[in-house]
Amino acid sequence: MADTNAYQNFLDFFSRRDKERLDGLNEGYFSRMMPDERNQAFEYLLRLVEAGGGRESIHGLFSADWERATTVLTRLLKEHRFTGEAEVIAAWNVYRVERDSSLLEIFIRAMSSDDKRVRQSAAYYVPTDAVTLELLAALKQMIRAETDQLAAIHAVNALLACYDVSKESIGIKAYQTIYRGLRAADSTAKEAAFRQLDALYA
Repeated sequence: MADTNAYQNFLDFFSRRDKERLDGLNEGYFSRMMPDERNQAFEYLLRLVEAGGGRESIHGLFSADWERATTVLTRLLKEHRFTGEAEVIAAWNVYRVERDSSLLEIFIRAMSSDDKRVRQSAAYYVPTDAVTLELLAALKQMIRAETDQLAAIHAVNALLACYDVSKESIGIKAYQTIYRGLRAADSTAKEAAFRQLDALYA
């Protein structure tokens, strides 16, 4: 059912300074709009995205109309219109629809960014269902060299997902041993954990 205040609620979102703003735009903002209002919202977000975009506007664009958003973001990515975290977020949203493994290059490149927020996003959002040797190498290098704790944690979680390693798949004890090795400050422990992962799929 359409809500006569739905579009205004959408506009009001951008002046909020609370948890709802931090949570971002979701389908609930758009589901109560009339079709023309939803299109207006899409165009509003598109202007933000074409100006460089960010997590909020790119995710919102997909919530407003994922089919149109996929087409638009694919074009903008090919035109190299995004930088930093925005490029990572755009690539992740497109990958969810297209499953285009060539997008992995964006995540891999972002893992060596000078900006820790970009590295955090790259390791957090990188798809782990299309594993390549280049991706594994990039994640391992992040784990070896990363100085930001959150980025390092995301890299460890992504690497384990690439190997399909979990407490359920290999048992709690083996999982904890590998995880602690990957998070260790000692490089020898990290390399040992890498070898354990490789041995699981030798």
